[in-house]
Amino acid sequence: MLPSTMSNIEQCGIILQHDIDEQYQYQPGEIVRGHVNLNLSKTTLIRTVNMKVYGSGNVSWTDHRNGIIQASEIYVDSTKDIVDTTGLEPLNLSPGHHEFPFDYVLPKNIPSSYIGKYGNVTYTMKVTVTGVKSKDTAISSEPFLVLRRVPLPEGFEEPVVLFSDKRMWASCTFGKLIMNVKLDRSGGVPGEDIFLQAEIKNCTRRTVTAMQGALIMRTVFRAQKNRAEFNQVVSKKRDEFDVTYNEGRRWNFVRLTLPPYIPESTLEHCDIIELDYIFQFRVELSGGSEVKLETPFTIGAQPQGLEVPEDQRLGVKINRQWTVRARGMMGIDEPAVDYDDEPDWEVEAVPEMRPESSVTHNPLFSNNSFMQNGVKVMADEYVENTRL
Repeated sequence: MLPSTMSNIEQCGIILQHDIDEQYQYQPGEIVRGHVNLNLSKTTLIRTVNMKVYGSGNVSWTDHRNGIIQASEIYVDSTKDIVDTTGLEPLNLSPGHHEFPFDYVLPKNIPSSYIGKYGNVTYTMKVTVTGVKSKDTAISSEPFLVLRRVPLPEGFEEPVVLFSDKRMWASCTFGKLIMNVKLDRSGGVPGEDIFLQAEIKNCTRRTVTAMQGALIMRTVFRAQKNRAEFNQVVSKKRDEFDVTYNEGRRWNFVRLTLPPYIPESTLEHCDIIELDYIFQFRVELSGGSEVKLETPFTIGAQPQGLEVPEDQRLGVKINRQWTVRARGMMGIDEPAVDYDDEPDWEVEAVPEMRPESSVTHNPLFSNNSFMQNGVKVMADEYVENTRL
C-alpha cells in the first residue's frame, strides 16, 4: 500500500478580532489583533508559521493612443515569523485545534481602502505554515479594510442653501424653472444620514419628469503622466413624477444615507488616486434636458468622539471598543515582549474598556428634531405636489 500524500493540515486560516461593527475595519496607527487557526488530522512537525501584511494601490486603464496605462504603490510590506524553529527542533503539534496569536500595528501614513473603476487600494494578511514534510504546507489570506478618519472642517454643521431660476424656451415662450434646495450640512461621517429640503416651481411649458438628490464621488486616476476620471453615485434619493406647467414639487427632510465604508475626502497618502465628493440636486425635463445644482461635500470624522485613543504607555492607537483576550486566556504563557526589538509586532493585550464617554451619539438628529411633551421628535419626511 502506497503512503498517503494527503496533508495533515485540514484547515489553516486567519481569524481577525472584530471591531464594534463586526467588520475587519481599522484606522491607520491602530492595532490589528488575531490568531492563526490550525486544525491537524495527525501529529505534525512544523518548521515555521509566517505572517505577511501587504497593502498596495494599483491603477490601470486602456487608452486608444497609448495602450494600457498603469501604476502601483506599496504602502505596507511587513513579514513576521510567528513560529520559527530554524536551527532548533521543529514544533511537534498533536492532532486537533491550535491557535497562534499575533498583533500588528498599522503604519500611520497609509491611505484608506478604495475600490473604483480604474484602480484600488487593498490590504491583506497572508499566513504560510511550513511543515517538516513538504506536504504539510498551507497558505491562507484574509483581506481587511483601512479607513482613515480625517476630522471634518470647522463649520461643517452649517446648512447649505442652493438656488436657481433658469429661464427656458418651450412652446414659443420663455418660462422659469425655480429650484430651492437646502442641505442640513456640508460634511458627514460614513454610515450616518444627511437631510435635505427641496422645492421646485415649474413656470415653463416643459414637463419635469424627475428630481434626484445624490452624493457623488469624483475620482482622478494618475499613471505615467496620464489621468483618467470617473464619477460614481454612492448614495441617491430619486423621485420620478411629472410636474407640468404652473405646478410644483416639495421635499421635506428627505434622508440621504452616507455609505458606511467610503473613504475620506482626498484619500491622503495615495499619489495615484485622488478623490472628492459633491452633493448634486438634479431636475430632469422632457426633451432630455436637465438642470443641476452642486456643492462640495466633505467625508471625514467628527472632530471629537470617533478618533481611536492613543495608549500613552505604548504610544500606539488602541480601539478600546474591542473585546480583547489576554494571552493567558489562549493558554499561552509568554514573558513580556521587548518593544524595542519588535516595534510593529507583538503588543500586550488590552482589557475590554468601553466607557460611556466613548459611545458615539448621532449629532445629525439634533438639527432636524424638536421637543414635544419632553420627548425628542424627528421632523416628518414627505414629498408632496404644490400648485402655483
